[in-house]
Amino acid sequence: MCEEQVAGFRKSVKRLSNLKYFIDPEVEHVLVFPTGTKFFDYDIYLNRHILLMDKASCLPCLALSPPPGSTVLDACAAPGNKTICLANYLKNKGVLYAIELNRRRFKELNANLKSAGVKCAHTLNDDFLTVTLPFDEIDYVLLDPSCSGSGIRNRADDTEVIDEERLERLSALQTRMITHVLTKFSKVKRVTYSTCSIYSQENEQVVETILDQFSDTFQLVDFLPEWPSRGQTERTRACLRASPDDTLTNGFFVACFERIIKMDIQ
Repeated sequence: MCEEQVAGFRKSVKRLSNLKYFIDPEVEHVLVFPTGTKFFDYDIYLNRHILLMDKASCLPCLALSPPPGSTVLDACAAPGNKTICLANYLKNKGVLYAIELNRRRFKELNANLKSAGVKCAHTLNDDFLTVTLPFDEIDYVLLDPSCSGSGIRNRADDTEVIDEERLERLSALQTRMITHVLTKFSKVKRVTYSTCSIYSQENEQVVETILDQFSDTFQLVDFLPEWPSRGQTERTRACLRASPDDTLTNGFFVACFERIIKMDIQ
């Protein structure tokens, strides 16, 4: 969205009443409801025909947009909202691996997928970095790993001093996980990396490190060129940022890597 479109979007949101919604102009499948909507009063929610998510959290699935019949991996899947979104893109046709290490969250993942009617998912209670998968069959990977959570609104620790050591540990793990995908999954076409963090250590710096290692085989995709808030460095302009001020969402970051197809020259 350009500045005029952003302003128009803000006005539309402000005009919403408790009985109205509109279709989001940027992210397909997203309906915008006014703040304070009592969803438990509506059958459309109780029957799981809609899923409550922040708009920014839908961006990784939009970036992947796996066609029906694809083989897809959600590497850190619980609680399952993005997994459900991916199943929607697949139209429940194909194979959708969903991995979650934490046992309690794994149970939550399975319950949410069942209630949403997801039938194409194969869930695994395992460590993404060590689990055995049909690596050469997977076409698309969504990676939304553990992060600082600093982009989530209404957090109690909004004024907390930045813990640089924790950010360094998270960044190292995040980089390791992307590296694992780009080296182990030999046929993968697209990979999204996302965080609900506002810190460059978990976002642009991770992407820059990956580009340094894989620039011959993967490139960034600018999948929403009209999005107003971009990566903060020249090499990460194709990445998307989101924030309460700029996009009326939680703080979020998305990078989409695509395999470079090299043509054989005879």
